[in-house]
Amino acid sequence: MEPEPSLTALLKAVTALTATVGSLQAQIQSQGQQLIELKAICKETADLLGDKDQGGPQVQAQPGPSTGPVTPPTHTGGEAHTPGTVRPGLKAPFRPSRGTGFDSEEEEEPRRAPKREPGNTPKRSLSSLTPFDSGSSVKRPKMELPDPYKGDSRGRKATQWLDCMLLWVALHQDQFDEEEQMVVWILYHMTDKAADWALPIIGTIIKGEGNPPTTIPALTAKFKEAFADPDAKRAAARKIAALTQTTTMSEYVTKFRNLMAELDWNTEAYIAQFVRGLHWKVKELLSTKDNIPDNDLEAIFAASVKIDNICWENEENRPKKVPTKPRPPWPPPLPPPGSACPRTPIMSLRRNGIVAAHQDSALNAARRATGSNNVPMVGRQPSRR
Repeated sequence: MEPEPSLTALLKAVTALTATVGSLQAQIQSQGQQLIELKAICKETADLLGDKDQGGPQVQAQPGPSTGPVTPPTHTGGEAHTPGTVRPGLKAPFRPSRGTGFDSEEEEEPRRAPKREPGNTPKRSLSSLTPFDSGSSVKRPKMELPDPYKGDSRGRKATQWLDCMLLWVALHQDQFDEEEQMVVWILYHMTDKAADWALPIIGTIIKGEGNPPTTIPALTAKFKEAFADPDAKRAAARKIAALTQTTTMSEYVTKFRNLMAELDWNTEAYIAQFVRGLHWKVKELLSTKDNIPDNDLEAIFAASVKIDNICWENEENRPKKVPTKPRPPWPPPLPPPGSACPRTPIMSLRRNGIVAAHQDSALNAARRATGSNNVPMVGRQPSRR
């Protein structure tokens, strides 16, 4: 029979077992932390690529170009090291916040909660452009970052590039903490000639000097001042002055809106020009609508389209007149020459009677002449010639 272990041996065994259990618990905790970090990385990548699955945590990243400033976080310290966006002439890099949740102070949370603004702070102007926020489970639409603007093209192409950048920023607004960062991000994507205009503005924003544009509306106004085409504005003014409704109202409104995008008139001028180019029937019916505000251009657009659609429907549903049977031509046409059909003389009754009387007189005269030549000459000498 084996001897019973001593109290000292039991204490050593318990101590060794406790150390082993503690080591296993540390390994489990470390693996759990790594799993949380891996899930957060996948979730962040899916949010940026627009491929987040709603049913499970496993996400497969689509190959192709990145849609945003994506930098995978390192696994050493659990922090996301985003390289600063450095341009020549700038002192401080710009780091767009992505809300990855890898800060050391919140290791247990896979994702940082979205930043809440105070109740008295006005909402950002881009918030209403998209229903997607940082905590939404709705699948985000894909949109690649537009190519940098070089400043070679002006007018409509320049404003279209700015509109695309504003839409991209609106879809990825959870990556920015302030609207000022959105402005810097848009300015950063301007190169060549456009960079000569954008870099000084970025420098003044970072240094806090002067009065640079720090909001989206201010940047839009300053951008249009620099890259708008004055010749295009004058051409658009001539086109909108000569524009009239020749087809449907929807096409007329579309053309009018396209020309409005290149002009900076006030609302009263737009309304006056729009009404001037309407079809007379639509203009007449629109003048009878008292419930339409005189200073609301969108309401006038909608009412005009509705009136025009009703006019087209009435025109299509109007009963068509039955065409009358055409009368035959008079006098009837003559048959072509050489045809077997005899040519029928077309004469009035009076003319037919006159012709018949002349024919009878000529026939009687011929008969009398024939009868006088046949009478014998009695007692008369024949003439000698």
